[in-house]
Amino acid sequence: MAVAGGFLLHDRQGRRGPGQEPGPTVKLKNYFADIELPASDPRISVATGEISQVDRLVRVAVGELAPGAGINRFVARGDVVLIKPNVGFDRPPYLGATTHPEILRALIRLCRAAGAGEILITDNPIETPAACFARSGIQQVADAEHARIVLPTPGRFQTVTLRDRRPDPRQAEAFDCWPVLYGPLAAATKVIGVAPIKDHNLASASMNLKNWYGLLGGRRNQFHQAIHATISDLALMISPTLVIADGTRVMMRNGPTGGRLSDVKPGGDIGRPTIVAAVDPVACDAWCYENLLGRDPARLEYLELAQAKIKVQIASGVHRCGCCDWRAYAGGGRIVTTRL
Repeated sequence: MAVAGGFLLHDRQGRRGPGQEPGPTVKLKNYFADIELPASDPRISVATGEISQVDRLVRVAVGELAPGAGINRFVARGDVVLIKPNVGFDRPPYLGATTHPEILRALIRLCRAAGAGEILITDNPIETPAACFARSGIQQVADAEHARIVLPTPGRFQTVTLRDRRPDPRQAEAFDCWPVLYGPLAAATKVIGVAPIKDHNLASASMNLKNWYGLLGGRRNQFHQAIHATISDLALMISPTLVIADGTRVMMRNGPTGGRLSDVKPGGDIGRPTIVAAVDPVACDAWCYENLLGRDPARLEYLELAQAKIKVQIASGVHRCGCCDWRAYAGGGRIVTTRL
């Protein structure tokens, strides 16, 4: 099975969707490279409260992540900030299948206050993009806050290289290069992922690392054959400036699409709407998987795979984080929790 999966994932014809022709390959920037990270500062910041407090929850979570600096640690004057929510489905916000639009509003306002020159919002939804952005409420928020939605038109895709050789499925490698929604990534100087926490029928959970799947083009459904290898490869490929986990309405079952209010629980196992800001996407996912979905992160394969792959990058001198044991941060006092 591994060999067959590896062959399909390497299939060059399978990479291209309609209108996505091959071109020169590129590599993604490290959007965390210039972030100062004092050893004693938090890696994860959790804020819990009421659904009416979303703006404050975002501000507190981000503010406590960088004591004394807040959003200014991550966004500087003139930055082009790309925000990547999950807008994968044509669903209203209350069903929890997409990122809560009020989180986007709060984050856009924080970035504006830090002096961002432009704020872009993008995703490559599974369903009709314009309908997904509208139904999720994200289009309306972007318009009201003067952020720019970048739709996944064919000319905005480019082949991104992760590794300069064929992927080895025996090493849980999914791809060497693939069409990615590169236009907004190329324009951005900072990238922030904002993912709803939800159940997923193949991957067990869709959180921050799985959120980057929404940047893939081509016939990406073939990645389902090796979903854990794929998600961990995406974690290796994209080093964001910051991630925000949306635990306001956690989809506890029937993910990733849901469709019933009974699938959704405010704050998941915590029971109160929750926002998590983190500089370590892997640890953030592990924390959310355990504390919001109530599941054992040691049993979520892609977390350990992501840590192993990122560890090699870090050893080579790349500035980023990728620890699948969130308790390693708790032991050092680098997780902060605020209850509003």
